[in-house]
Amino acid sequence: MDTRTNSESLLDTLPKDIKQEELYLRSPLSVLGLLAQTSNQYETETAFLRLLSSAVNAEPESYTPESYLKDKARVTATPQSYQIPDKTRLAAIAILKRHPELLFKEGRVTDHFSRKIRATPYRLFLGAGDVWALKQVHEEIIAMIEDPEARAKAETQTKIEFQAQFPDYKGPWPLNPNMLEEALYDERNKAQIEQVKAQLKIVVAKITADPCTQGQAIKDETTKAVADLCNIFTPKEGEIIKTGLHFPLGILKEISQTYDEQYGLDLWNGNKLTYFFREVIGGAEVALTAVDGQCVKEGLVNINEDKRKGKGPNRRDGLFCRHPKGCPTDKAPFADKLGKTLFVDPYDGAFCFLSFASAIGYFDWCNKNGLQAKWDKKVGTRWWGGHAMLFGKLMENKSSYLWELLCSRTQRSQHTVAMDITK
Repeated sequence: MDTRTNSESLLDTLPKDIKQEELYLRSPLSVLGLLAQTSNQYETETAFLRLLSSAVNAEPESYTPESYLKDKARVTATPQSYQIPDKTRLAAIAILKRHPELLFKEGRVTDHFSRKIRATPYRLFLGAGDVWALKQVHEEIIAMIEDPEARAKAETQTKIEFQAQFPDYKGPWPLNPNMLEEALYDERNKAQIEQVKAQLKIVVAKITADPCTQGQAIKDETTKAVADLCNIFTPKEGEIIKTGLHFPLGILKEISQTYDEQYGLDLWNGNKLTYFFREVIGGAEVALTAVDGQCVKEGLVNINEDKRKGKGPNRRDGLFCRHPKGCPTDKAPFADKLGKTLFVDPYDGAFCFLSFASAIGYFDWCNKNGLQAKWDKKVGTRWWGGHAMLFGKLMENKSSYLWELLCSRTQRSQHTVAMDITK
């Protein structure tokens, strides 16, 4: 049914290239989504831009929770009310089901961290590390191609896409299930990791010499050292990412390892640990890809559980969504507060922010259920380490996913047999 208004009909008078390059390209995803609902023409014209944006931002197919629809179903008794995508479903997959021809079409998109990226939708998933989206692509898009020749061609193209996204990959083919994330790094990623390692030594020295009273840096040189660290992974002027990972998890692994070391050696008091967690870990969290932000909000201890394998994070809840679950209304969204007044503990997704309702040096703790009184409001950090291990496990799991997706059953079987022989 065509529901176009007079203002929408005016779009029909504009040349297609003007609409695509000037109008649609400058419109928010929410506007394009509404426009797509008005006619088949606009749905088709905006599909590719909506796909790119939905893919890089890991947008859910629906923000409506299942619980709401089940309650509604009891009242209306309409089976259709139950037909809602679960929390792991992606908007990009829904678009690809209508437009599978767009899977390997290249375009440019800007993510939540203002990174400009040029890639196909498939390579966007690779670069963002969204292995769960890739799983849906392989199972629900490529596997559904009826023509065997066309399906084989698509499967071959996925390997070409992998090689294009990770040109510095020198490892074996088929992939090794125990492949390290570092094998995927391009020159930009490698430089970032080395710079982060070097700058972390400076950050540690500055925090050690700073009392960090009530969890706040006292010396300007401490603040500058942290700012210099975060600047390493801040998008550069004119930079367009075409290869490698958009944001290597190895960066947060290195940062978390530094926290774990200081915590384990008992060299820092709670004020220093609080400052590091909020400003350094929180400052790096804001640069995570959307999918990794969803993993952190879900809690890596939950994401890494074997029984959850294949499901992925809650796409309706993350660090960069409009209203993170459990977050007080006046604290949402997170993005402009991470690394400043707020951080999220990667362990279980609990988050802590400076409490402005009380004396300075107090903190409010929340989780998915809202405010939590059980945490000491005078403590702005969690009394445990092991965060680096959690990021390392997530990196390992992602490598295993890629092996399963990009290697045939025969290749996986041969690799397993080879491993058994070497035992």
